[in-house]
Amino acid sequence: MKVFWRVLGLATLIGFAVVVLRAIRQYREESVFDLTPAAGTIGGDGLGRGQKRSISPELLEILADPSDKGPVELMTDNSGKEWLVNRRNGYRYPIEDGIPIMLIEEGEKNKDESLIIK
Repeated sequence: MKVFWRVLGLATLIGFAVVVLRAIRQYREESVFDLTPAAGTIGGDGLGRGQKRSISPELLEILADPSDKGPVELMTDNSGKEWLVNRRNGYRYPIEDGIPIMLIEEGEKNKDESLIIK
């Protein structure tokens, strides 16, 4: 009976170790994506610092203005802030942390009549 309890204790200890190692591995896999800072910079030195995030050309090709479903252009204003612009209606959509905010309300709020091509 003494041998049975020792084997049971050893099996419990091994099971606990396996659970802890899996939890550590899962934590490491999930935290890989947390390494880039949320301040809107990536790249520069390869460590996640230095460059401003921008929209890839592939994504820009498929983005469309939600109000008229037409294409948008990437523009940068004097302060360095990036916008997606619809030149048919003057709507500007902000880009925050490399993510375009494509809501009709945002476009209406940031409308710029000088951007409209007639």
